[in-house]
Amino acid sequence: MEQSTGLTIALILVALAVLMQSGAMLGIFLALRKVPGQIEGLRADIKQRVDPLAQSALEIVNNSREPLRTITANLAEISRILRNRTSNADEVAAELLEKSRSQIVHVDRVVTDLVARVETTADAVQKGVLAPIQEVSAVVKGVRSGLEFLFSRRRVTNVSEATQDEQLFI
Repeated sequence: MEQSTGLTIALILVALAVLMQSGAMLGIFLALRKVPGQIEGLRADIKQRVDPLAQSALEIVNNSREPLRTITANLAEISRILRNRTSNADEVAAELLEKSRSQIVHVDRVVTDLVARVETTADAVQKGVLAPIQEVSAVVKGVRSGLEFLFSRRRVTNVSEATQDEQLFI
């Protein structure tokens, strides 16, 4: 009997546990039945608050389409103008460079020609002026030496001095 009493008590405890689980499941079921209604209310509240924001955002987007088109067209026009002006500036720079090169070549030719003329002139001056001056100077020196010789007193040298002088050279 003791075994059947223990078994009966265990059975009663199991039955109570099953009843408690059934009650908890019933409570969860009832709570879950209320959730869709609460979710629907929350959704309606969110929709009520978000719809005006969405409408405002849509109006902003719709109102900004035309100015954005204008801005885009203006940017495209500015880009085109800048490209044209850059191309023109490049052409002007190329022309300037070419003209500068030709002027540098011209200046180089002029300087080279000037140096050649200066050298030619220097040679001509040397040949035409300095050479005759040197010749005249040589003639004047010769005449002076001759005159000095003629007008100077001659010293009579004796033979012994001449012999002595010759011995010094040997």
